[in-house]
Amino acid sequence: MNNTDFTRRSRKEIVFILEDMMKQRTGLNIGTPEGITLLSSILEVDIDNDIVYLDISPDERINRRIAASKQITLYTQGGVEIRWQASDVQIAELSDGSAFYLTIPTAIERIQRREYFRLPTPQGNNALTCKIPTGTGPYLATLADLSVGGIGLSVKGSLPDFISQGAILEKCSIDFPGHPDTQFTLKVFSSRPTHKTRSGEQMYHIGMGFDELPGRTGNIVQRYMVQLELERMGRT
Repeated sequence: MNNTDFTRRSRKEIVFILEDMMKQRTGLNIGTPEGITLLSSILEVDIDNDIVYLDISPDERINRRIAASKQITLYTQGGVEIRWQASDVQIAELSDGSAFYLTIPTAIERIQRREYFRLPTPQGNNALTCKIPTGTGPYLATLADLSVGGIGLSVKGSLPDFISQGAILEKCSIDFPGHPDTQFTLKVFSSRPTHKTRSGEQMYHIGMGFDELPGRTGNIVQRYMVQLELERMGRT
């Protein structure tokens, strides 16, 4: 895999992603170096036997050519791209028909294309804080949402002068779980009032984009997003 910034190697994360694709009936493209393509989907993730089962084509010739290929590429299309390669695809005869099967991958790429789709982050006692350096010390703001493209901050009261559209804020940081003081540069895109507190103070949502996010930092952000998704799935 070439896009190492988005590569997932944790088995727990990989199984979660595959099972979510199965539940959502996400379309999964199968491609071979010989030019054979097939739109499939995940039928089952058998964790105990380390196997993923996939829909098969009604055309037996296509099935045989895919199974005979020494390497296939599997990938989704859309807002989030999932991609991995396999060299062990085979055809299984199941009680309700045939299916492709292959081992659960040890690494996959998960690329979030919708940079401005924000995942809500925990609030209250579990909220994360973004620290923005200023001449008089760090300015602290609560993290409201997160994406691979940027963050949203929740700010109470009057907005400081340095939060203005187009402003570049360097050496900002968030203490992500397991990765304290993760630093990055932010660009302010928007600010809008949301609601007022019981005491009458105005709340604002500040939309910010990452400015040339380093690969390691991007990986930390994505892993935290996957952790949030795992927690969300565990509550439903």
